[in-house]
Amino acid sequence: MTTITPRPFLMGAETEYAVSGRREGGQIDTDDVYNYLSEAIRQERAWVPDHHGYRGLYLQHGGRLYLDYGSHPEHATPECFTPRQVACHDKASELLLLLAKARAEKAYPDLRLTILKNNLDPLFPDSTSYGTHESYTCWVDHDTAAAAMLPHLATRILYAGAGGLTGHLEGVGFELSQRARHLREPVGSDTTSNRALFGTRIRKETDHSSDGWIRVHLIGKDSQRAPFGIYLTYATTGLLVEMLNRGLSVGVGLELENPVEALHSLSRDPWLRTKVRLLDGRKLTALEIQSLYLEQCEKALQQGALPDWAGEALGHWRDTLTGLTKNPQSLADRLDPYCKLLIYEHELLRANLDWPLLQKALGKVMELRYEFSDEVFAAVLAGSAKGLDADDTQAYDRAFQHLSNKPEQMREQLAFAVRLQMVDLNYHELGGLYDRLHAAGRIRDIILTPADVDEASRTPPSGGRAALRGAGIRTNHDGTWRGDWQYLWQTTTGRCLDLRDPFDAVCREVKLRLPEGEWEPAHLDVMEQLETPPEEQVAPGETAA
Repeated sequence: MTTITPRPFLMGAETEYAVSGRREGGQIDTDDVYNYLSEAIRQERAWVPDHHGYRGLYLQHGGRLYLDYGSHPEHATPECFTPRQVACHDKASELLLLLAKARAEKAYPDLRLTILKNNLDPLFPDSTSYGTHESYTCWVDHDTAAAAMLPHLATRILYAGAGGLTGHLEGVGFELSQRARHLREPVGSDTTSNRALFGTRIRKETDHSSDGWIRVHLIGKDSQRAPFGIYLTYATTGLLVEMLNRGLSVGVGLELENPVEALHSLSRDPWLRTKVRLLDGRKLTALEIQSLYLEQCEKALQQGALPDWAGEALGHWRDTLTGLTKNPQSLADRLDPYCKLLIYEHELLRANLDWPLLQKALGKVMELRYEFSDEVFAAVLAGSAKGLDADDTQAYDRAFQHLSNKPEQMREQLAFAVRLQMVDLNYHELGGLYDRLHAAGRIRDIILTPADVDEASRTPPSGGRAALRGAGIRTNHDGTWRGDWQYLWQTTTGRCLDLRDPFDAVCREVKLRLPEGEWEPAHLDVMEQLETPPEEQVAPGETAA
């Protein structure tokens, strides 16, 4: 048997949150919402400011919170070694924001904040999306990884999606993924317009190493509330990357004819019957393709070629595919799409409606929202133009002409569709429907418990630089320290904890050349090239522990 030597491996998540807020004076800017949340989090946990700005904070759990482009909060987990750790720290971001919301609203009694962990603008879902991104340490080049991974990335939608309503003409009213419709290319580096299923973005020097690894940055996953879906997404994708890292074949014979079209068509079939065409002419379902990937991983496990956490992950993967084959809604207690599907089918039954009618109503809602103002649309739902000015009254009359030859019946269906959209949105609101379902025992704690999440909000994973970063922040948060993924440093003395090696758990401290900011951590490489005299360095020790 060939000996396989493992290589260092990390993974992590970055999640963008949508926020809004009100005070007695009315709506407040999302920048101000972030300020309230950031102020509150600084009182909940130890922190140091982001050296590069973005109103960012590096927190004691080793992760980062900052204001992303578009004025919304983004949380990045610390560097994790296992999918369970990623799931814990992803959920810890929700906990931190909920704690911040509660503290801010207590401090300002007239303040009301709303925080959403979803991927779509509820009013214009086809034009606006915000994401959750994955990172994996990959020791093969992008082309090799993309070829092996694309069929998996298109078909893991079975458990990597969050589900959502859609009025797409080719759909049934429900999609497995909110993010899928915004992916346009199979491979590429764009993350904001021509988004790719497999990302090749290398934005900065720290996204690759002279040692031979790259940070694979994927943007196609949904922002999930149920932790089992988060876990399984990272477990399956992480295992395939680990197989590539260890020189094993992945995805051979599973190449799709058109990965993006396959993703879109699979997303629009929540009952998992759709087949997609492979390059060899076969047509397979997502379940069948996932099962073939699973078999490849199980063979690698038998050879002793996978990490310690693989056995548990493969068991959950197989159980999930078996359950989805029998009845997707049997997994409503652990995966977001099927939980939502169960809720919506119950509501359809109560309203004596069906999916085709709902799909048509959702499409009409989207059409009216794009063409008419909020005031006119609200009047159409109410069935009255009362209170509208002359121009809006004329628009109201035109809008009613869009409904059908049975406008009152269609209006009722539109109102039902909008009500379900609000349910969908509330599912993703922190403290909303998902959390109520979890509290009632409708969502099972299969992978982690609330105690695990609380611990992850305070403590980083052990064994790598995240542990050093978190320990350093807990020790050194007196206002004079600054942070980055690669270092912690003190602006007054030049003390610097060197965290450039993401896999190293040994604390190294150096002394930067000050004063006047002549040197900062970005110059560490230069200092080494200049062979800094020993008296200007501090011997490695336990300073950060």
